[in-house]
Amino acid sequence: MPLKVESAPVLVYENLPSASAKVGFGLGWKTMVWAFLLAGVFLRVFHYLDNRSLWLDEIYLASSLINKDLSDLLFTELEYEQKAPLGFLLFCKLAVMVFGKSELALRFFPFLCGIASLFLFRKVCSYFLKPYGVAIAMGILALAPPLVYHGVEIKQYSTEVLASITCLYLYTRYHKTKSLSSLTLWGIWGGLVLWFAYASVFVLAGMAIGVTGYHLCRKEWSSMVRNLLPFGIWLVSFAVNYFLFTQKHIDSAWLIHYFKVRSSFMPFPPESLRDLLWPIRKAGNRLIRYPLGLTLNTVVTQNAFLLALFKRAFLAIGCILVGLAWFFRKDRKFLLALVMPYLLAVVASALELYPLYERLTVFLAPLFILIIALGCQQIGAFIKRISPAVAFTIPLLLLMPCFLVSGQQLLQPELFGGYKRAYCRDAFLLINDHYKEGDQVYVYWNMLTPYKFYKTSYNLKFNAIEGSDFRASSADASEYFEKLTSEITGLKDSKRVWLIYCKNRGVKIGEFDHRPAWYFKEVLGGKKLHQKFSEMGYEVDGFETPELRVALFEVSKESPGNYQK
Repeated sequence: MPLKVESAPVLVYENLPSASAKVGFGLGWKTMVWAFLLAGVFLRVFHYLDNRSLWLDEIYLASSLINKDLSDLLFTELEYEQKAPLGFLLFCKLAVMVFGKSELALRFFPFLCGIASLFLFRKVCSYFLKPYGVAIAMGILALAPPLVYHGVEIKQYSTEVLASITCLYLYTRYHKTKSLSSLTLWGIWGGLVLWFAYASVFVLAGMAIGVTGYHLCRKEWSSMVRNLLPFGIWLVSFAVNYFLFTQKHIDSAWLIHYFKVRSSFMPFPPESLRDLLWPIRKAGNRLIRYPLGLTLNTVVTQNAFLLALFKRAFLAIGCILVGLAWFFRKDRKFLLALVMPYLLAVVASALELYPLYERLTVFLAPLFILIIALGCQQIGAFIKRISPAVAFTIPLLLLMPCFLVSGQQLLQPELFGGYKRAYCRDAFLLINDHYKEGDQVYVYWNMLTPYKFYKTSYNLKFNAIEGSDFRASSADASEYFEKLTSEITGLKDSKRVWLIYCKNRGVKIGEFDHRPAWYFKEVLGGKKLHQKFSEMGYEVDGFETPELRVALFEVSKESPGNYQK
């Protein structure tokens, strides 16, 4: 028999037990929706204005934004093998042209996308969920540390979140329409989204396949034919974008290797049950941890009770299962529209066309959040019959990791971003502030990219000696340091020498990990490099972070200067 779907979206959930009415429509939960939304705005504004240094991935993209004019930016290859959609590049470049080359200017457009996502997502959630569920969904989007971080990063991932939410919003507006003009608008707006977010192709294609498949199974030929108009416009927009621009960015072998060693591609063909269950394990573990931020680990806390409670996302997984079951019963068309994008991404992953790795999965966040929020809403409605107090605590338990980590990052902003927290700007400005006439600054090869960026964007007053990379021309560590020693011998003629190097970076963009092996075994970390400079004189002072180190050496035998950290 054909599937029956309620005609009005608010009626999809009309069969909820009457005891859940207060849980669903209470004024308190409506207030919480706005409280979470404002909290999300506050977190993004706070970390945006904190104005941390760019980390290396941001510098790679930002270099093109400040060094290329608008025409070259849009129609030539980006520096450092970067890839970004044209619409995103255009608006980021306009921000730089208006506000300058600062971090705040570079991150301005992603920041706006992060804020806009909160307001638009509230509308999407209100279409499918009751206030109880809307509050949960808004809480995850607003407080999840990875989503907050990407909302203030000069990369396209914040735009991809907004693009996914926009696709969902367009679905709520047009999926039942029969008007030719409305269907055309659906097509135009969806086609435009593709120019701002590469990953939106999974969302739109998944939506098109899911909706078409639904009408096909029900033999609703007229609906299926009508939808060919917007779906066809999406296809044309994608084709134009791909053949004119995107195909130039086909991933190279080193990048495929980079993601393969990080288990970002589904094993294909699968050789075991574990391989076959890879998509489920990915969704049930990694995606809940990142980008949804619904788990804790030992990096965040050492508290045994909290780790036992939140290290495994059992509640979130349960909510996903309940949410999927509820959508299957009440709105299978939207269920297909939600699930198909992930399945397409898994297929692309198996074919090594798209890695499902950390930040590259951020675009899936709104889809999973809706499923989790609906599942939690139904669990809360059921428990409300037994204990209203317990029903109230379910969302708190679900959101607790987000509360804890985001709160911790407010109190300690240096924890924001985790390993992406960089101090490149701090290091170069420190040298710049304490640089004296006659000083020499030696920038080790693995810090040259940040140096060149900050030299241009902050007009540093010193011209550094750019260290040579002797890895390819050296057979081993001994030969490497022989050549390095020869290069730095001339520095002994100076009274003071600055050294800056990264402690944990052993490859350049475009290189394979851990090659050559001897470099990673004997050179990486900088101890021997530091020792070579120490042989020139004695170290006056320095600045060190987990990522990099700055050292000032007094080469002459005069008394140290008044250098301060």
